[in-house]
Amino acid sequence: MRSVLVNGRLSIKRFGLLAIASLLIVLTVTSLLQLATPAQAQTAPTTPAQTVPAQVAPAPSAQPNKATDAVLDWNATALSVLPAPPAPQQYRGLAIVHAAIFDAVNAIDRRYATYAVEVKAPAGASAEAAAATAGHDVLVRLYPSQQTAFDAALTTSLAKIAAGQAKEDGIKVGQEVAEQLVALRSKDGADQKGTYKAESRPGIWQPTLPAFAPALLPQWGTVKPFAIQRADQFKIAAPLPLNSNAYAKELNEVKRLGGRNSTARTPDQTAAAIWSPAPPAVIWNAAARAAAIAKGNTLIENARLFALLNIAGVDAYIAGYDVKYKYKLWRPVTAIRNADTIGNPNITPDPTWEPLIVSPAHPDYISGHCVTAGAAERILQNFFGNDAVNVSIIFPANVGVTRSFSTFSQIAKELGEAHIWGGVHTRTADSQGDVLGKQVGDYVFNHALLPLKG
Repeated sequence: MRSVLVNGRLSIKRFGLLAIASLLIVLTVTSLLQLATPAQAQTAPTTPAQTVPAQVAPAPSAQPNKATDAVLDWNATALSVLPAPPAPQQYRGLAIVHAAIFDAVNAIDRRYATYAVEVKAPAGASAEAAAATAGHDVLVRLYPSQQTAFDAALTTSLAKIAAGQAKEDGIKVGQEVAEQLVALRSKDGADQKGTYKAESRPGIWQPTLPAFAPALLPQWGTVKPFAIQRADQFKIAAPLPLNSNAYAKELNEVKRLGGRNSTARTPDQTAAAIWSPAPPAVIWNAAARAAAIAKGNTLIENARLFALLNIAGVDAYIAGYDVKYKYKLWRPVTAIRNADTIGNPNITPDPTWEPLIVSPAHPDYISGHCVTAGAAERILQNFFGNDAVNVSIIFPANVGVTRSFSTFSQIAKELGEAHIWGGVHTRTADSQGDVLGKQVGDYVFNHALLPLKG
C-alpha cells in the first residue's frame, strides 16, 4: 500500500488532532467514481462544527469515465448521505437498500434466489428504473430528513431512461419491493435501547478518554440477522487470560507501537493508523465499486454483489457485537494504565499512556473493523474469483492520508495492524475478529442470493 504524506513527512501531532476530531464528530462520506490521482495528504484545523469525509477514488488502473448503472449510482448516493457513525447502523441501512435493489432487479431479470420480497414484474419492465426507485424509496423511509437529496438523485436516475410503459412498470416494481422490505426489517430490534453497566474490576470495559462516552450499541448482538441464523452461530476463542504471557506480549506491543508519543512506530505505520478509523462500509463499498467497474459487471451482477457485501457487513457486526458484550474486555488504554491490578508481572503500568487515535466506545475484543473486513474480504474474493483490486482511499478527505491497495486481503490485513499501531486493539482482538468475519462472509455467500438451477 502507499501513503501520501505532507511535504514528504508526517506531522504526528497534527494528524493526532485530526484523528481525535474524526472520531468525535459526524462522518460524511463522499464517493468519487472517476479516475483521480490520489490527492496529497494535508493537515488542517478541524473543529466540532465541521464534518470529516472519507474520499474514495479508484486507482488509475480502473477504467476512467466508464458509464455507471443504477446500482453503482445508488450505492454512491446512499454513502454520500447516510450518517457514518455508528458503523453497524450504517451497514444496516446499506443492507436494506441493496437487498431491495437486488429483489427489484431480480424480479425483472430473474437469475438468482430472491432475498425476501417476491413480486411479479410485467414483461419488459425496466430493471434500471426498478433499481433506482427501490434505492430511493428505502432511503426516504429510513432517512426522511434527507428526502430532498434522494428525490433529486431519483430525478437524475430516471431521466436517463426513456419514457414509456417499461419505465413505469419498473418504477412500480421498485416501489413495491422497497415498501415490503422496509416493513420486514422494521421490527428487527435495531431501534431498541441497550444498557451497559460499567463494572469496576480488572479486565472489564470502562469508558475511555478523552470523551468517556457510554458504551455504543450494547444491544446490537440481539438485532435480527439478515442472512446468518443467529448472532452466536459461529464460535471463536475466548480472550487471552489477563495474567498470561501471551496477553502481556500483546499489550506490551500496543504500549510500544500504539502510544501517542511512540518512537518505535514508523511514519508509514502512523499514517496507516490515522487512516484506519475510516468507516468500514466506505472502505469496502469503494473496493467493490472499483472491482465491479474494472470487471464490467452487468446490472444484475452489481445488484447481487452489493446486496451480498452489505448483508455480510451488517451480519458481521451483529455477530461481532454479540462477542464484544459477552466478554466486555477493556481497551488497551485502560489495561496499560491499570496493569498493576491484573497480577501480570510482565506488564508495567503507565498511568499517563494515551493511544495515538481515540479508542471507540465499545470493548476491545473483538475488533469491529476486522470482523467486517473478514466478511467483506471473503464476499469479494468469492464473487470475483480472485483477490485483485486497485483502489485508493483518503481519510479524512482532502486533509488526510491516502492509502492505496492492490488486493482485498491487503486492505483487511492493514486494518488489523493499523489498530495496533493506533493503540486501540490488541492483536488477538483483530485476528479473531477476522476469523469470525470470514466465517460470516463465507456463510452469506454460500447461502444467500444463490444462482437458480437450470
